[in-house]
Amino acid sequence: MSKKVSLAILLSGLLLWNCSEGTAEEPASTQARTTVPVKTTLLKLDSFSDYIEVTGTVHARNHVNIVVEEAGTLRRILRDKGRSAGRGDTLAILEDKVLEATYRQARANLNQAKLTFESNKVLYAQKAISENEFRNSEYAIEGARAAYDLARARYGKLFITAPIGGLVNNRYYDLGAYATPGTPIFELLDKSYVKIRAGVAERYLGDIRVGTPVNITFDAFRDLNIDGRVTFRSGSIDPANRTFEIEVEIPNPDGKLAPQMIANVKVLRESYPQSISVPLDALVESENGWSVFVNRGGVARKVNVRQVAVYKNNVLVDGVGQNEELVVVGQQELSDGDSLQVVQN
Repeated sequence: MSKKVSLAILLSGLLLWNCSEGTAEEPASTQARTTVPVKTTLLKLDSFSDYIEVTGTVHARNHVNIVVEEAGTLRRILRDKGRSAGRGDTLAILEDKVLEATYRQARANLNQAKLTFESNKVLYAQKAISENEFRNSEYAIEGARAAYDLARARYGKLFITAPIGGLVNNRYYDLGAYATPGTPIFELLDKSYVKIRAGVAERYLGDIRVGTPVNITFDAFRDLNIDGRVTFRSGSIDPANRTFEIEVEIPNPDGKLAPQMIANVKVLRESYPQSISVPLDALVESENGWSVFVNRGGVARKVNVRQVAVYKNNVLVDGVGQNEELVVVGQQELSDGDSLQVVQN
């Protein structure tokens, strides 16, 4: 009898233990997933461009200081600062009485030498003078012509002309002042085209070459947007700031752009015509790298991605495909497997 009671008690205990174990596991298997409100966007294939943004300065295509070559007093100004001049136009006239007299004398000497030669030519044909006298008159013309050419060249330096067409931007001598050789008298700018010069960090040296597309804007002219290409890339690095210089030559519409103006330069580093990009804020960082969350049937799925390129607030990534529903708001609160409540804007 005692053995039967003991056995019954043992069986009852085992039954109660099994029942209690099943009751403890049931919440784990039937526990509801966390539901998180999120916003999503549908991923589509699109073009993505990666730019390098730098600040540049405007320079005139040709910037010339016209230098005085012969000393003289500034007597006339024909093209003053602020006016345009064509190539070869006379800007001003200097006065030097000595050079002017030397030029006139040389011209007279040349004319006299020519007359003497023509007379001796007739006399020599008539055997009235020796061949030596005739040859001397011939050589006298050459000497007189050389002296005349020199005097004319020096006298011509008193007429200050424009070597290129452009804007007379400055005048360094006042009317009546004595101008000395080797000093500038006018500043001339060719503003029909300008050069944009900018320094780019050395790590991008392999990404930029002559012909690389650029886009240029200006704070001073918000409506001015110019596309161009790199026309020069320096092959050396500036040790002071670890940059290399690029130049972009562009037309200057209506002469708006002035030297030393600031330019915003976007240099195309790489273009990806068919790609997937995501907002920078959609990325989630962990110790295993970067990931995003996508909505798959109302459930959050964590997808690891690799950043290919970043420009402003967009990231070109590998790891997700088109037509995926990307979580763009609320992703920081998600775990893999959470239920999603998509909130419409």
